[in-house]
Amino acid sequence: MVYTEILYAMLVLMLLLTIIATTIPAQREILNESIRQEKAQIIAENMFWETVDATYLQNLPDNKFILTYYIDVDGHRYKVDIKAIKFDRPEN
Repeated sequence: MVYTEILYAMLVLMLLLTIIATTIPAQREILNESIRQEKAQIIAENMFWETVDATYLQNLPDNKFILTYYIDVDGHRYKVDIKAIKFDRPEN
């Protein structure tokens, strides 16, 4: 009776260890993917501010516009859409 309980406890422990050992690499890959996406977004935002200036905004027909950038980060390609609204600042 004691041996079967020990055997069941060992099986449950092995199952738990297997689950933990397989989820850690998956979590690491998900974390790396989110870091790459964040890098792509920051790069696209910097490109946006280098691209958009007063003359660019004057040539836009609408107040809302979307710029799409394709960014390569660590061998992965990401599409980043930046949606913006053009507005006039009040004169002081």
